[in-house]
Amino acid sequence: MIKRNEYFKIGRIVLYGGYLVALSLIFMYDAQPASGDKFTEYSLTEFWQEGSLFVVVMILLQSALTNKYMQPLSLIVGGFFLMALIREFDAFLDDYVFDGAWQLLVLIVLIGLIFSIYKTYTVLPGKISSFIRSYPFGLMVAGFLVTFAFSRLFGESFMWQAVMEDNYMRSVKNAVEESVELMGYSIILFSTIEYAFWAKSMKPAEL
Repeated sequence: MIKRNEYFKIGRIVLYGGYLVALSLIFMYDAQPASGDKFTEYSLTEFWQEGSLFVVVMILLQSALTNKYMQPLSLIVGGFFLMALIREFDAFLDDYVFDGAWQLLVLIVLIGLIFSIYKTYTVLPGKISSFIRSYPFGLMVAGFLVTFAFSRLFGESFMWQAVMEDNYMRSVKNAVEESVELMGYSIILFSTIEYAFWAKSMKPAEL
């Protein structure tokens, strides 16, 4: 017999599926801009990517603040995605703050992560080991690979020039790269939600 918490998991999976279907509306919106290029740095798709990363960081921060047992791991994973979020704003920071601002902010976060690892190096391996054996870990790795590996390779201009030859359109290349990247960020978002539930269920003896 299916338990109550298993129904809850199934419900989340259904919501995740609905969320992915809803993303098609964002793609359609950016495919028909009122003016200018499609899928630019200031497109709705790009903003949704940044928003997804922001939510990921907030969930991990919330988990770190409310779950002291998993706090070291939550801070490290959250710090990594915070650096990715800062990187997404590279053009804005360079244009409106100063050139190299995003690199400085990433360096500050990185130093904080190194310090956090140093402070918790005795207990961190056990928490990482538990995380690696969990369902959210596999989902998060999948999202990471889609976002930071596959989308970059799949969005290479030379490949799409070879596919479309004389009919090459940069907007098609941008659409493919940005939509796949958003898919990856969405998977990371789902994995972070699952991580929050998993971390909440962990007990000191399990770490």
